[in-house]
Amino acid sequence: MNKRWWPTFKFFIAGLFILTAGGCTSLNSDNFVPTSMVPVGNDQSFAGSVNVQASVPGVSEGKSGLFYDGNVLAVKEAIPIEKRGKVALFQSNKLKVALEQAVARSGLFQRIEQGPADYVLDVWFVNAIREIKTFGEGYIIDVTAIWRLTRTKDGKVLLCSFVNGHGASRAVGSNAYVQSLETATRDMVQNGLSKLADRSTEHLDARSAAGNRPSMGPVVPEGFTRWSANVRQNWSKLRMGLTLAEVEAAIGPVMLSGAIIRSFTKGYTQEYETGIYTLAFINGKLSRWELR
Repeated sequence: MNKRWWPTFKFFIAGLFILTAGGCTSLNSDNFVPTSMVPVGNDQSFAGSVNVQASVPGVSEGKSGLFYDGNVLAVKEAIPIEKRGKVALFQSNKLKVALEQAVARSGLFQRIEQGPADYVLDVWFVNAIREIKTFGEGYIIDVTAIWRLTRTKDGKVLLCSFVNGHGASRAVGSNAYVQSLETATRDMVQNGLSKLADRSTEHLDARSAAGNRPSMGPVVPEGFTRWSANVRQNWSKLRMGLTLAEVEAAIGPVMLSGAIIRSFTKGYTQEYETGIYTLAFINGKLSRWELR
């Protein structure tokens, strides 16, 4: 192919994937459940019941969002839309049902409860990234989620970790989207179960991102009540134009409050979102603050 037309060809192929994958294509939540699971041993299981919760946004952040590089939270730089972009996701209940099935099959807990339980497992989809490698894996989706397991009786967080999943398909159009997203989600679920079963490591690498985020289930994680009370008590001290350091002096460390960071090139805007508030800074100055 003439090199002059190569960029146009790549853009056309990417556009075809985007258009066909953006339609109303049904995802099968049964395909989120790992197909082969060996029940864990008694030394890996938790004595008691678990309440499973899941949260999935309708559309991922795509090009800019929260990622974990092994040590710190970082926002990916924006790159051309024909290479990476947002992903249309699915209803939170689909992931919840799949997680319940996977957890039950794993034997990690004695039973699944819809109400009060000995443990609460919260799983938040953080982001999903779409990438197209025409001469590689094809249509690729990489997902990142936060898994947090909390013991109900004392609010102790036993696991709070980033869990990744990878999916790729050489199919065409919406079939590629479906296969890749289902595979990536299934891989994420499998990796999360593996972390739950691994009792040799604490797996607390995501505590700075979700340590004080409120649970979606019937439990109050350790430290959350004290932290949220401090935020509400000092919220009136916030005003337009404060720097991040000045905001933290008033309500406490933002990153340690479970904030998800979103960056936008236009206007150099950054947003920090937690379960109880949203902060927005433009050029390093506070421009919007909302308390839930």
